[in-house]
Amino acid sequence: MPSPRASLVALALLASCRRPGGPALAPRYLLGLSPGPSFAVLGATLYADRDLRYRDASCLGVSLAGGREPAMLDGGRLDLWVVGGDPIGHVDRGADGRYHAAVRTALEPGTRVAGSLAGSNEVAAHRFHSPAQVPRPVQRIKPDAGFSLRAGEGLPVTWRGGDSTHVALVVTVSRGPADTAQAGWLLTCVVPRGRGRFLIPASAFPRAQVPADADTVTVVVAADERVVEEEYALDVTPVASADDQAVGTFAR
Repeated sequence: MPSPRASLVALALLASCRRPGGPALAPRYLLGLSPGPSFAVLGATLYADRDLRYRDASCLGVSLAGGREPAMLDGGRLDLWVVGGDPIGHVDRGADGRYHAAVRTALEPGTRVAGSLAGSNEVAAHRFHSPAQVPRPVQRIKPDAGFSLRAGEGLPVTWRGGDSTHVALVVTVSRGPADTAQAGWLLTCVVPRGRGRFLIPASAFPRAQVPADADTVTVVVAADERVVEEEYALDVTPVASADDQAVGTFAR
């Protein structure tokens, strides 16, 4: 029988021969709360593998069709509540495949929020052990209104202020304004706030996914308090204002 020391040495050698794990990827199941002045929007983003066209450590990308994201997986009921306080609200997957509901409530910065997903045969149930708090807004610096982005280029984004753990960057590339476009490329990145900057890589704008006639890029920069547990993230992001958005041009 080998000695305990010999066993430990063998385990160490085995570990040294293993290939290192690949880079961590952004969580794919997102539970969200967007507080506004007198209301809050509840939602969930539960993409199927077949619909995720881009995924790296910070970003998820999907194609828009008919002006909408792909239908979400059914994850059961989403519940959100104030820690030690009252329920905020709940939402189920709608007939259109979306998780979206608005409730009348005011949530002050610093309010701690928790959530859970009931789960289904498509998405496992999850209850967050750690809360997220309502953050203060950040100020978008770059890109400026009227900026330009060319295919094959990355997109630098900068901001300042706020107290959130992260910042959410939502980019739409489409023909005409994002709110009226029928087809487009939707990219959502969540990155640490403290850096004050992030370069969205050129690979996040795949040529095969961006519509051939796309000419408009819309960028929203917003504070995001994020808690990540396994494949799940709880994001609290204040409702964006006009100042959080910049619209520019896209060219191939």
